[in-house]
Amino acid sequence: MNRNRDHASKKDSGGVTKAALVPVSSGAEMTGRTESGGVVILREGGTSLLIDRPYVMGDRTIAAQEIYFVDGAKPAIAGEWLGEADKVAWRDEVSGYECIMMRETDGGYLAGYVGVPRSHPLYGFEADAIPPEIGIEVHGGLTYSRVCQEGPTPERRIAADARRVCHVPRASRMNEPTAHATGYRVEDAHAWWFGFACNHTYDVIPNRKQGSAGFLGPEVGGVYRDDAYVCAEVLNLAAQLRAIEDGAPMPSREGPPLPPIGLDSDIGG
Repeated sequence: MNRNRDHASKKDSGGVTKAALVPVSSGAEMTGRTESGGVVILREGGTSLLIDRPYVMGDRTIAAQEIYFVDGAKPAIAGEWLGEADKVAWRDEVSGYECIMMRETDGGYLAGYVGVPRSHPLYGFEADAIPPEIGIEVHGGLTYSRVCQEGPTPERRIAADARRVCHVPRASRMNEPTAHATGYRVEDAHAWWFGFACNHTYDVIPNRKQGSAGFLGPEVGGVYRDDAYVCAEVLNLAAQLRAIEDGAPMPSREGPPLPPIGLDSDIGG
């Protein structure tokens, strides 16, 4: 699968970059909707949501449906994470699957998710029950498998949606509050999500000190897995899941080689 059309220049894309994207809410009293330079911003407390904006990571641009920033989701100490979004949701044009990159608030690291429809052969499979011979390769292996989490309440809560692994509500595409849980897209209404996390022994976790148990960064070359890396892994996973649904050969991975899972002491390596 050729993903060249997903790549664009930061200068020419007109998209949201790390340098340009900063939290636009500043306190619990900030709630409502504003517009700035044609950008619609929804806010609830310390959570801000930008709708239908390109999101630029390295040399890749994603046509994001939703981009969230959550106050306090990542540490204030210097690091690559400071300019990143805390959740980005989009539909991958190549596979047709819904995709999410989301920050885990307990460690400040990123995780990635891909939702597959009921027609998919792996729908309903637990992550650890998928036979290795199927050939799914993603950072750290699959660690998440679950049906869509509960949809929005009649009055949409931006703060809750920022932590939810589920479809983008149709109403958000129209820049309006969701009126009912059925505001979620009717297609793939019960998608099954597979995901991975960047919180392994060979990963730098923003909220974990190097001296803490399980951190072997200096020994194994641990690095922080930034939004560009996680996005690429999400797209690799989507391409693999699409090939499985189509009965096609597994596509070649894009990006750097994966760290050996055997380095991760948490999973018996």
